[in-house]
Amino acid sequence: MNPKISETHRKELLQFLLLKTAAVRSGLKPGELLRVRHCYKARNTEGFQFCLYRKDILEIMKLDHIELRQEAGSSLVLFYHRPALARTLEVPENLELLRRLGYPVEGTCADCMERLKDRFSDAGIPHEVGVFIGYPAKDVLGFIRNLPRTPVHRGRWQVFGDAAESISKMRLYRRVELIAGSALDVCGDLQTFFERMTNLNINIKDRSMASE
Repeated sequence: MNPKISETHRKELLQFLLLKTAAVRSGLKPGELLRVRHCYKARNTEGFQFCLYRKDILEIMKLDHIELRQEAGSSLVLFYHRPALARTLEVPENLELLRRLGYPVEGTCADCMERLKDRFSDAGIPHEVGVFIGYPAKDVLGFIRNLPRTPVHRGRWQVFGDAAESISKMRLYRRVELIAGSALDVCGDLQTFFERMTNLNINIKDRSMASE
């Protein structure tokens, strides 16, 4: 890791990734699929130009991850929270959806993620990745079947059927990102930020009522 890159520079370069994975780090979201560039370039206060490489980025993030597809200048990476993902894959609706798509649901999370990686080797992004990143199974299935969408204001993903669960999750994920943004502003180093996000506790009933 380049010693000339300060904590401040790392935070600035990785702000988007840190915010988008905050709910994963706290265990409130099973995973997040993000595009990670192979090099993030910037200059420090002395004018020194540096590049934060993918290997360093994944090390700094301190999250379990699997690289699902590598492209010319970036990679699609699934960052995940192992216990939260295990719980997600135990939900009957998720199990049934993945079973129909040929996933080894009787195996381990690692087995399912390897199957997901194989699916990414085909053209496009497999729709069932939504299950791995915390979307309700009804929305994933509705998208696959091209069902009529439910009108949802500022939805983070396409909603099908009863919107209550979907909106609750959208608001939760947004709330955690807002908390993470505030934490990034006041935490002097990334380790303190990581600890704050890991120990984040949002009451399940209260969080569903949080406004955007």
